[in-house]
Amino acid sequence: MLLPLSAAGRAWAQEENDTRNSLMIEVLVETIAEQAGENDENIDYNTLVDDLLIYSEKPLNINAATRDDLERLIILDDIAINALLKHREDHGNLLSILELQGIKGFSLNTIRMIMPFVTVNESGSAKFNLRNMWKEGRHELVVRYDRTLEEKKGYTEIEDSLLAQSPNSRYLGSPDRVWARYRFQFGNRVSWGVTMEKDAGEEFFTGTQKQGFDFYSAHLFVRNIGILKAAALGDFQAQFGQGLTFFSGLAFGKSANGVGVKRNAQGLRPYTSVDENRFLRGGAATISIGKRVDVTAFISYKSVDASITSITSDTLTEAEEAFSSIFSSGFHRTPGELEKKQAIDELIYGSNINYRHKRLQVGFTGVGYHFSKPFTRSADLYNVNEFSGTQNSNFGVDYSYLFRNFNFYGEFSMSQNLGFATTHGVLMTLDPKVTVTAMVRHLEADYQAVYANAVTENSRMNNETGYYLGVSLNPFRGWYVTGFFDLFRFPWLRYGVNSPSYGYEGIAQLSYRPNRNLDISFRFRQKNKEVTVSADSNTEPIRYIEDERRSSYRLHLSYRLSKAWSLRSRVEYSRYRRGDGDVEQGFMVFQDLIFKPLSFPVSFSTRLAYFDTETYNARIYAYENDILYAYSFPAYYYKGMKAYLNIRYDITRNISVWFRIANLFYHDRPTVGSGLEEIDGNHRTDIRVQVRFKI
Repeated sequence: MLLPLSAAGRAWAQEENDTRNSLMIEVLVETIAEQAGENDENIDYNTLVDDLLIYSEKPLNINAATRDDLERLIILDDIAINALLKHREDHGNLLSILELQGIKGFSLNTIRMIMPFVTVNESGSAKFNLRNMWKEGRHELVVRYDRTLEEKKGYTEIEDSLLAQSPNSRYLGSPDRVWARYRFQFGNRVSWGVTMEKDAGEEFFTGTQKQGFDFYSAHLFVRNIGILKAAALGDFQAQFGQGLTFFSGLAFGKSANGVGVKRNAQGLRPYTSVDENRFLRGGAATISIGKRVDVTAFISYKSVDASITSITSDTLTEAEEAFSSIFSSGFHRTPGELEKKQAIDELIYGSNINYRHKRLQVGFTGVGYHFSKPFTRSADLYNVNEFSGTQNSNFGVDYSYLFRNFNFYGEFSMSQNLGFATTHGVLMTLDPKVTVTAMVRHLEADYQAVYANAVTENSRMNNETGYYLGVSLNPFRGWYVTGFFDLFRFPWLRYGVNSPSYGYEGIAQLSYRPNRNLDISFRFRQKNKEVTVSADSNTEPIRYIEDERRSSYRLHLSYRLSKAWSLRSRVEYSRYRRGDGDVEQGFMVFQDLIFKPLSFPVSFSTRLAYFDTETYNARIYAYENDILYAYSFPAYYYKGMKAYLNIRYDITRNISVWFRIANLFYHDRPTVGSGLEEIDGNHRTDIRVQVRFKI
């Protein structure tokens, strides 16, 4: 029996949806954060789930939704979308969400996932005109304040003489972080707004930041107005194909889901996050030519942070400025970081032609880049194939074809230096209870793409050949088996690896969901990569490669005690070993308590976690509940405890306040953090306050 929404009252149905949409968004964020967390724990995930946040408050009418609307759900694959559109064409509109059970491609689990974000309301969305826009549009203002209560080294007092000798030894600004965003939305048709951020340690309306916030972002975006399918002015993102040629922003990749590795490119979309690098700034438009062809053109010009260096060919030639790397953190807290701020100008321009007819879609993408200073990497051998110079270009062809319950997709791409990359996959719904995906990728060592974001193991989007197999099974009622195995090879050298190498990664997860109140899962994860041995060059001048092995075992339980109370429990064990070295182990256990009552203005979630890892290598990542528009996915390592409390108070229908306090306590460490972030003590307390006004 599916979720009995139709049997409940309107208030209970809304509460059910509110709870499920927040849980669904948390699952999606954790899915991508598990892969990104090892490289960057401070990623802003807002833009990734932006459409889901819109649909959570105003569900998408699937009786009137276009293919593009359904793709923006980011939950449905092409097989399910095509089956729904064909069902509407053959049988008319759905009368109930429950009818999705009779459509091929919609498993019980998929239906549960999309239910908080969709409706079958016959009224449809309002037509676009100024009157409807002002009547049904929503203004939203959100202001957030963050601070660590304990004093970090970067904010401690220091003598002027010592600071003059070492100007980067202290932060210039206060430890406060301030984030604010104003946004107007008319469904997913019109959006404009401004986002502002001051990071902790940055100056605010003083010194080098007399203009106030360190980062400003603004956008104007419209969609589906006549032949104008989409248009952006200001900050935006552009995504095409499978990510080999051009794909700005985040995307889902390898995860315990197993089968969700196909890139569902969104084309143009507004940018509302505070990542100061992963976006475009300028203008773009997509125009529909007939019913089958969409043409997109875009141009972006912005300054980006970079590490500047001097290069010269001989002693008689004046040194020329170049940049050796793009500084992606967005921090401008010290004189050294400020030297990198907006150090180079970046011009990006491109176009895409997309043809779609029935079950076939083909896209052609071309993009060019120009930097104001030459990109010059270090002379290390692993950099010999990397992009250098001031300009580059990429050209690609992508495709997607549906044949019965098979979705074939892929992309071919070439860079200016004739480096080649390609990826191909097939998603197969062999049975309502069996879905399998297979994918192969090959990126030559000399392929060069600045804004690529395909499903790969190597973050540089080159020098890789891989074979991926993922499965999703529902063998018995309430039981689910998901996972993947990915085998990859690096034909050329990489950073930290002084020879060709290979590796593999796999996840297997068994889940039991007998009803809407209980979810139990067990997950095993194994990853093996080759790295250069850590050796003393005096004793071992020839450095060879060795295996680096990581594995983890996770048991997770979610249980809904009542309409208002829920529990979440997890136990996880990790192992790390490098070469013939000792095994480094760790474990973590946490207990969550969530209170989201019906028709009561106050809700909260809290966690108590205990962790004990022998080293940082055995660290364990875990998603943490946070306030709206904020996401936390920290690493737990060494020995200690962590607790947090999130409280939400809906003062009125249009005014809400959030408060979060989190405390990290180490049993075996006299300090927390390192460098300028170091706290002289074994605990750290973070607070976060947010207010939202809706009109």
